[in-house]
Amino acid sequence: MQHDTAPSSLDGVAGIRAQRREVEALLAYTHARDEESRALAWWTLLRARQVRLAAMRPAESARLPPLPAPPPGALNRLQALRLRLGWLSLAKARPDSRLARRIG
Repeated sequence: MQHDTAPSSLDGVAGIRAQRREVEALLAYTHARDEESRALAWWTLLRARQVRLAAMRPAESARLPPLPAPPPGALNRLQALRLRLGWLSLAKARPDSRLARRIG
């Protein structure tokens, strides 16, 4: 009898930490009061999801719920246009310099 020994995405400390960072980022996004705080929290959430996806197998990552749409102020005008036209992949997007300085 052969057993599948491939680890699950949430096996191990790294997977649990990645999931926890994403949950904390989602809570920060949900409870953000102003537009700038919400935009910062959304970028943090996007980064946390990217880290978590990197640790997961494709079959498991397909089961994750989609992230909320970028709030107003999270994307600059060109990014927002590219996203609407389907030319921007959020996985490759970066916050504009104003937000990037605040994120760290």
